[in-house]
Amino acid sequence: MTYKSDRWLWIVLSVGLTVRLIEIDAPLIDHQAWRQTDTAAIARNFFQEEFNIFYPRIDWRGTTPGYVETNFPLFPFLVACGYQVINSPQEWIGRLFSALFSTISAFFLYCLATRLFNNFWIARFSSVLFLAFPINVYFGRTFMPEALMLLLSIGTLLTFLRWTETEKLRDFALATVTAGLCYAVKIPTLYLGFPLVAIAWVRWGWPFLTKPILWVYLFCSLMPPLSWYLHAASLFEETGLTFGIWNRYGYNKWAHDLLFTPDFYITICGRMAHRVFTPFGLALVLLGVFMRWPRKNTIPDNGFLARAQPCEAMLYAWAGGLILYLLVVPEGNRGLHYYQLPFVPVGAIFASIPLAAALTSSLKGSHPAIVKLLRPGSSSSWGIIGIFLGVILYGAVTLPDYYRPGQNMYNYYRSALLAGQILDRKLPEKALIVVGDIDESSDASFRAQSPTMLYYCNRKGWQILPGELEPEKLESLSLQGADFFVAGHAYAAADSSFYSYLTRRGLSFPSAYPTRWNAAAAYLRAARDHSGLDRHFVVVPL
Repeated sequence: MTYKSDRWLWIVLSVGLTVRLIEIDAPLIDHQAWRQTDTAAIARNFFQEEFNIFYPRIDWRGTTPGYVETNFPLFPFLVACGYQVINSPQEWIGRLFSALFSTISAFFLYCLATRLFNNFWIARFSSVLFLAFPINVYFGRTFMPEALMLLLSIGTLLTFLRWTETEKLRDFALATVTAGLCYAVKIPTLYLGFPLVAIAWVRWGWPFLTKPILWVYLFCSLMPPLSWYLHAASLFEETGLTFGIWNRYGYNKWAHDLLFTPDFYITICGRMAHRVFTPFGLALVLLGVFMRWPRKNTIPDNGFLARAQPCEAMLYAWAGGLILYLLVVPEGNRGLHYYQLPFVPVGAIFASIPLAAALTSSLKGSHPAIVKLLRPGSSSSWGIIGIFLGVILYGAVTLPDYYRPGQNMYNYYRSALLAGQILDRKLPEKALIVVGDIDESSDASFRAQSPTMLYYCNRKGWQILPGELEPEKLESLSLQGADFFVAGHAYAAADSSFYSYLTRRGLSFPSAYPTRWNAAAAYLRAARDHSGLDRHFVVVPL
């Protein structure tokens, strides 16, 4: 049987894509709205301003050209190409691209698992679990580059494994291009070096270190990311704008103090069991890890890694690289859910092993006691199938928290979206806006700022933080060209002296603008009488 004739696979891919197309036209107000709008802003600016992949531009630019130091913007550029086709910046294009990339990733994982195990049931369950784990269901349809990152990551391993089998120049070229793009799109994917080394070790043994072609592969795959990040650093030098890729500026995702606190490990383990794999899926992953763990009587005399099965060497090296990545970037993993997405493919393969054992008479290389326990038709076998169904049901219950985030964040972004859409119609097209907002990098110089309100307004400008709520700050930005101040009313009213300054300038809310009130009581009365959600936002001309 091949993937072309495996109807089961195509049904799974169709269902996985369909699930990801749910609410494809939803506005960017769900979980990680700030990250989605940053990506969407770059795509829109490619379409509206400069269609040049080497010069990504953001909205929180002030009076600069907006060039920003970021990962290689392949995803927003591809989305901008979609905008060109329909001649309009429609956000559903970005969600559609993510859904397609996520579904294709499941197909690549199926092909990879087939090559590693020569077992179609492991390959089938790998693809379905990859598509079913809740964190991947959600981020497999967000306006973010994560789905493309997973596609390139699995593609890097698959194309390299294929090249080691064929040693054809065409396969070598495909493997190097895929790896180069992968590292450029997301620099943390360098952890793939661990499974890549394991594949080479299994194929050639220790002499792989002396093969010139592998050093050529290393050089060719590292040149694209090296070239891009040197160029991106020059963009930062020009504009002072950065996403904080490195530890120099911005959100310090590399902070290692967390490694000495129990809360970090509790948070990560809890998220793995709840959001990433679900408790049922995590149990399958751990069982699969045990089942494939190398045993003494299977280790050749010249060493396990020299002649081990590719599935064992690569899977454990892959998992080991991810654990190292977790420890190298602890704050990023603690604060941002999508940083755990790289665990999904390898976890799906491990979790598929006991599921396949429950449906087949044996699994070569698995622990004999486990194979006996999970023989087809046994109660344990049916229990494994029940756990698989638990993954699906648990994910279905937890997913709404991603689509409608709690802690009032969904309502805030919904109000901000409406306010922004109204102001987009009312404010001058070239108006520069100062927005008041809270972001996660408020204590970092050159921070990657919150882009949501600027994106919703379809305007460029600045963001100021609660500690910057001073008349002098707005006056300074006004001299630089700022035309309006826009913020949530509660945010603007947090400092009484600053709120008094805004009142003297004249308060309004989006639907009422250009009407203004110079008395706070009159303004609040008018806002209360307005039923629209935009009443929660204040707009002040500067």
